[in-house]
Amino acid sequence: MTKNELLEIYNKSYTEEEFYKQNVTYAFSQSQLQDAMKKLGATSENELTSFGYGSICLKSKFKEIMQWMLKKEKEKKTWLNNLTNEEKNIIIEYELYNYECNYTYDIDNVVDLFNNIFEYNDIMHVFHKITKQ
Repeated sequence: MTKNELLEIYNKSYTEEEFYKQNVTYAFSQSQLQDAMKKLGATSENELTSFGYGSICLKSKFKEIMQWMLKKEKEKKTWLNNLTNEEKNIIIEYELYNYECNYTYDIDNVVDLFNNIFEYNDIMHVFHKITKQ
């Protein structure tokens, strides 16, 4: 698997299509909210809730959707745990750059992100590698 293929898999916990199948949609304006209500079958804004970032779902589906999302996160964690060392290093490097650790020298966010997945020493090894470049 190439680096790009690996990162593409890593960045997709679930596809947008899968998210929509869970009856989640997005609204960033009043007109989009009205469209979302129609799509979800809501007659009142009181029937809706959000996961943040503009997401909208029915309150009655919230628990079910959360369980689905937690299942997908568990699958991702299992996938990460089964990567080769080289693949783990690619993922760690990606996140170190994503959090701009090579500029800030603060790796706490990446350590927290990979809590119970990757070892601190593994993260530090990749961090030292990228800061020496």
